[in-house]
Amino acid sequence: MNKPQIVRHGEVILKPSKLPTGAVLKAENKKYIVAHSETGHHHTLESTKDFKVYSWNGETYIELPEMGNLLHEKTGKDVHTPHKIAPSVYKVVIKKHYDYFAKKMSQVRD
Repeated sequence: MNKPQIVRHGEVILKPSKLPTGAVLKAENKKYIVAHSETGHHHTLESTKDFKVYSWNGETYIELPEMGNLLHEKTGKDVHTPHKIAPSVYKVVIKKHYDYFAKKMSQVRD
């Protein structure tokens, strides 16, 4: 994959975007947990060069300067296939579902 595309990885969606004006730099690393899992099966983005993670209006944006890998830190069955991520700015979206019993929206968890 050479051009930025929407990437779905379990409950995580990376959507090509523009970095909003006023976004605040939160981290600059070679590895970042995009979605935490209560069981330790995190979705992580890794690259050989540092990339930047921003926050804006409660949302997360990632500025990736070179190819990266989106991985699922899990072993055994039900492991999401690693994805190559093209250089770009991405908005991180975590899928949500509606709980009809609790009558509220909540994040999908892996």
